[in-house]
Amino acid sequence: MDLHGKTAVITGNPYGIGRAAAALFTAAGARVIRLDDSADGWSRPGGDRPASPDFLVDVTNEDDVRRIAKECARSVAGVDILFNLAGRVVEQSFETTTSQTWAAMIGRNLTAAFVCAQGFLPLMKQRPGGCVINHGSIDGVLGNPSIAAYSAAKGGLVALTHVMAHDLGRYGLRVNCISTGGIRDGIVRPKDEQLVALTPSRRTGTPEDVAHVALFLASDAAGYVNGANIIVDGGRSTITQGCYGDPGRGSQV
Repeated sequence: MDLHGKTAVITGNPYGIGRAAAALFTAAGARVIRLDDSADGWSRPGGDRPASPDFLVDVTNEDDVRRIAKECARSVAGVDILFNLAGRVVEQSFETTTSQTWAAMIGRNLTAAFVCAQGFLPLMKQRPGGCVINHGSIDGVLGNPSIAAYSAAKGGLVALTHVMAHDLGRYGLRVNCISTGGIRDGIVRPKDEQLVALTPSRRTGTPEDVAHVALFLASDAAGYVNGANIIVDGGRSTITQGCYGDPGRGSQV
């Protein structure tokens, strides 16, 4: 899965999936441009030395994103890959979800993908054969009682992926979504053992598990994959109890 000569933009998630994807894309030959609203947590692919994202930007702000896209246009001929990873989770049930939490979850998990895709579209139109990859969640497919606003936002992202795949196909661009569940970043959590018991693969997922799927979708090997929502959760969403094992309590993504 060769990405030589391609430029990839990754938004948010400096740890976990973002770091793994940046490393894999770079190893495959791509130039990686990283966007985030904070310099915390980033490290250079394959090394331990701290590094800031290439651009600090509010990925929910249309003007900021368009400004950064114009800056990128000065150094690259176009963008081939946009991986919308920016996201955030706040635990609140439907009844306890505040309007502030609702707005923040929709903004970070849905609006950011919309804004970044629109902002970088002029650069992506210059490189037919490129793709947008949105980071969804099984919580957006099944719903999760403990994170109502997050679930709604990720559900909207799947629908947005379908619409974008239809509309952007005319430019030779593909749009797909990766919906994850049970992905861990190396931190052991109290509920991990329970989650493993609910997972047919009998383990939690790693950032690399997701990054390898993203690499496939970004490559020419996925040239006829468009509008798909690929589930990466070790099989948890295939069983009847869905994404949670005890009443009223959801898993973390």
